[in-house]
Amino acid sequence: MLLIVGYEDEMDYVFGKIEGELTKDVASSYFSKVAKVAEEYNCYKVITDLRDAQLIATRRELEIMAKELKGVGLDSNFKRALLISENIKDYKVWENFNFHHGFKDIRLFSNEEVALEWIKQ
Repeated sequence: MLLIVGYEDEMDYVFGKIEGELTKDVASSYFSKVAKVAEEYNCYKVITDLRDAQLIATRRELEIMAKELKGVGLDSNFKRALLISENIKDYKVWENFNFHHGFKDIRLFSNEEVALEWIKQ
């Protein structure tokens, strides 16, 4: 499992990458790190690369994770782009739970260039 979080200063966004099994615990750890980097750089635009991750979470766990985002430091003002390659249905469920819990600025992308254009807006 690989989990990377950093800041891209030239384009002003937080980036992250997860490879391997993406469980509720891995996601919680990732979100905590994203929140810290975002606060450090006062940047609330995030691109997460999940193209090499395998989502291992039940529907209930996805809903719990969406509820817990504010508790780990993510606020509804974050703009988040998720780069995905598979499990579109499961990630769509995750996206919908985010919308339901007030996180409206989240989008799924399969193309990195399109995600970067959206995050810059």
